[in-house]
Amino acid sequence: MTQSVASTRATVRSDGSLLVNGQATFPMGMYHVSWAGNAAKRLRDLNAIANLGFNTVNMTMFDSEGDIAGFTKVLDAAQNRGMKVLIEDFSAKSIASLKGHPATLGWMIADDCNNLVTPLELEKRHRATKALDADHLTYTSMAISFANSHTDYFGRADAVGNQSYPIDGGDAISVVYPVMQKLVAEAAQKGTLPIANLQSFRWENGRYPTAPELNNMTNQALAAGVKGILYYTYLDSTNDLAKYAALNGELKRLNREVKLLTPVLVNGQRRSVTVSGNRQAIATYWDYQGHRYLQVLNPNGKASAKVQFALPAGSAGLSRLLAGRPTTLRAQGGQVSGTLAPLATQWYEVN
Repeated sequence: MTQSVASTRATVRSDGSLLVNGQATFPMGMYHVSWAGNAAKRLRDLNAIANLGFNTVNMTMFDSEGDIAGFTKVLDAAQNRGMKVLIEDFSAKSIASLKGHPATLGWMIADDCNNLVTPLELEKRHRATKALDADHLTYTSMAISFANSHTDYFGRADAVGNQSYPIDGGDAISVVYPVMQKLVAEAAQKGTLPIANLQSFRWENGRYPTAPELNNMTNQALAAGVKGILYYTYLDSTNDLAKYAALNGELKRLNREVKLLTPVLVNGQRRSVTVSGNRQAIATYWDYQGHRYLQVLNPNGKASAKVQFALPAGSAGLSRLLAGRPTTLRAQGGQVSGTLAPLATQWYEVN
């Protein structure tokens, strides 16, 4: 471990944003179910994930007692690549051994918590972990469930993820936005960091998301106001993104774009816009340091969307924000209008 670098302090700001040593940060991360591989693959995959531009990874320990030295190598590699690690373990020995490493971001204290533990058990784990390490996050993820809000699980961990895996999972891709809206609203009531768990895998006998689907799910989550994203997964027992290059290019592109947008996402003011003519289309204005930005998307994977909505007073037009992405909207007469292709996502600066 690098002794010359101080350990990281991770906290949650009152608005739900992650602070790393006091700096507002948008964690863009990837799950890695490391027991599906081995120690060598875990290190290779960490570097592959870093090559895609991610700043965070959620990795599993093989064993709380016997994997301390091996996982320290993981943390060393992450530190060298400028990444932080959520450790999927919360044993007393692991915490004592690894909490001082500068790459440690926090501890995953429960997966699928709404299915596997009670709210009181989650809080018990949170309190026990924070007693051993007050300077890092506790993190839990909620299994897919749209019928109930699971309000009782919020405020019992520093960060809560909500899963949305619709591709071949039985739901339309447009479900991501309302699911993440609910996550953000409930997290705001308890001062919790809301993290979108988004699909980068294939269900058994299913398919991987396409690049446009991945882009659209990501932008639905951003429009809902999440303060971080963890994609599931780079590796598990049936998925290995190292063998599926088609998504890697889109993940790398999304990481570049979110890095550019991070000041807006963590410090900007977000305002949803009523869209005329299409009830599914989503439009959001973001204000940051005297600038205004527009995010607009069509979560329908089959049909185009004709949209129209008001341009903010005093605005003159729109200019492309993200290089290489299509722009099909125009501003005229105080209105924004145009047609969005299926799964289109577009960002503009409002002039």
